[in-house]
Amino acid sequence: MVAGIWTGLGLISLALSTAPALAQSRPNAEREALVANETGLAVRELYLAPATEADPGPDRLGADTLPPGGSFRVRLGRNQPCNWSLRAILADETVEERRNLDLCRSARVTLGDTSVPAREAVVNNDTDLDVREIYAAPPGAARGPDRLGAEMLAAGRTHRLRLGRRRDCVFDITAVMADGSEVSRPRVDVCRSPRVTLADPGLTWRDVTVANRAGRPLHGLHIVAAGRGGPLDSEEGWGADRMGQETAPDGATFRLRIRLPGCEADLRATYEDGAAEAKRGVNICTTNPVTFDGSGIPRPPERPLTLVNRHGARIDEIYVSSATEGDWGPERLPGGLGRNDRQTLSVPVECVADLRVVFPSGGAEERREVNICQTPVIAIRPGWTIAQRLDEGEEDDDGPRPGSVRLRNTARLPVVELYIDAPGAPRGEDRLGATVLGANETLDVAPPDGGGCPARLTAVFRDGRETTRDPIDLCAGIEVPLP
Repeated sequence: MVAGIWTGLGLISLALSTAPALAQSRPNAEREALVANETGLAVRELYLAPATEADPGPDRLGADTLPPGGSFRVRLGRNQPCNWSLRAILADETVEERRNLDLCRSARVTLGDTSVPAREAVVNNDTDLDVREIYAAPPGAARGPDRLGAEMLAAGRTHRLRLGRRRDCVFDITAVMADGSEVSRPRVDVCRSPRVTLADPGLTWRDVTVANRAGRPLHGLHIVAAGRGGPLDSEEGWGADRMGQETAPDGATFRLRIRLPGCEADLRATYEDGAAEAKRGVNICTTNPVTFDGSGIPRPPERPLTLVNRHGARIDEIYVSSATEGDWGPERLPGGLGRNDRQTLSVPVECVADLRVVFPSGGAEERREVNICQTPVIAIRPGWTIAQRLDEGEEDDDGPRPGSVRLRNTARLPVVELYIDAPGAPRGEDRLGATVLGANETLDVAPPDGGGCPARLTAVFRDGRETTRDPIDLCAGIEVPLP
């Protein structure tokens, strides 16, 4: 009885010890392969199919890539054979193939020549710019694919460049910087000296402090050696933006560390509103801080613009701004514009402007992209926002009559008396009589009968103020503002 028991236990023990072996030989076991990339290039596509099939099947990587030095586990499914074919397409379009791989004997597949050591280089970005691309290729060969991929190598950081299992040691290494410039290190022997530095030993680190006092956020800053800076309104010649994704609010002070051959530099500041100003030939070693106050921002020329109110109501507010501006800017006529009044403004606009008028009721009308160089007189009347001509009915005003001057009352009060006398003569009679010269109204005046062109002109306003033009040429054919 006892012997029978031990015999039973022995059978049980034997069954337990052989269970794993039986499980491994089950024909429906899940099969896998581990693909290791030691080519030195990224694998873009990977195909793995039974050796008996002509169709390579789907790309096992899908939308991914297999980077140099990385590995990828491929699930092959159940009830699969041992022999497989592999096809890998690398980043430089070369193809690496393996045929009749016995994945039952070894599930690991290494891409690259396993008979030679893996080559590596460490790229040290000791410049003051980020690196956006790195290329490494044997001398005389095509540059090949970018070894960084979607990454960036920040200033002051290093990157391990996996060059794969190769028999050669010498490579041409090229780095493309953030500003588009290139740094080349030809014929680098990575077996002897695997560390590659990018900085020019002739460039020295310089610290520069920048202060923003422009009254607006500072969006970008470019610093290059003196004489290299390009036109103010162009990115050409200015290199990389030293601000990156940062902005500096008005009143901020910040420090940058850059490499330059000397202390003299050209600097260009750009603001969030699109304005820019430059400082050229600045000695950043002695100027601390370099202050941008907006004084270097180009100002558009002052353009004359005459507005005539032919509407049925008074105009309380008038705005004129460049069509490229994002807001209306200041109100141009704080005193408003009465019915049939005319006012000439001086506005800082290149030529194309947007106009907005506001009535006492709060209603507003706008007209966009008006070329005030071509149409310097605008009549604001019903329908003016869509009218084909904005100066219709006003274009016949060609200035004062020949042999006279045109007086324009630019004050807010009317002129109630007007005297025109010969130089040195006593004041004569009031030329206006019972009429007045209203605000912004005009009056053409010629020499009195028998009188000469030189005269003394005196205008008296309703509040008693007087203004005198002595002498004035009454035959000059010009417009004279009063006061």
